[in-house]
Amino acid sequence: MSSPHLTAEDYGTKFGKVIVTVDLERGDCIIIAPGRGLVGQEVPSRKRFNSLDEIEGAYRIQLQLAQAAGNKHPNAQDMARALKFAGQQLKQHQEAV
Repeated sequence: MSSPHLTAEDYGTKFGKVIVTVDLERGDCIIIAPGRGLVGQEVPSRKRFNSLDEIEGAYRIQLQLAQAAGNKHPNAQDMARALKFAGQQLKQHQEAV
């Protein structure tokens, strides 16, 4: 079985500008989100979360950033939603096995 991470841009679940893929067999997820390049342009940034614990920790941080005053982290809300989705998918799969 091929990993869903290989075609994330095409088949991942989108939350605004953030894309998430969940590999239930590996128990991980990859988040692709806009980041800042060298001269301020938007470039995609990929981050792998290897366990449910990592996903839950990142979710809490992104939720805090999204609730912070100002708009310093414009994609934090979408990141939090994507991480919550990934965590729910993995948790459901782990409980079913």
